[in-house]
Amino acid sequence: MSTQKIWDLHMTYDGQITDEFLAGTEDLAHSIAEEPGVVWKIWTIEKDSNHFGSTYLFHDLEALETYKAMHVKRLEAIGINIVAEHVFDIMENVSRITNAPVGNSEVLSEH
Repeated sequence: MSTQKIWDLHMTYDGQITDEFLAGTEDLAHSIAEEPGVVWKIWTIEKDSNHFGSTYLFHDLEALETYKAMHVKRLEAIGINIVAEHVFDIMENVSRITNAPVGNSEVLSEH
């Protein structure tokens, strides 16, 4: 097993997801890209609803827990509710077979 961790979130927003709301996510993305221990994040949205999600890859559990403590407060402050969340270990050997971007590649070590 890898020391890397996946954090998968399913969320809702108290208001409507508007173009203005979505425009604000770009600034947030730049901020997240600079967070220590965050390797990558995939952003997901369910069209025509207030449901969306995030899947992150972290270097390790410590980085995930540090980021999570800060990020949950940030989400709550802007009216985002976490409906479900899970922290997963990565089965690195089979993930590599299916071309998942995990492990100690040069790209991942740059973050």
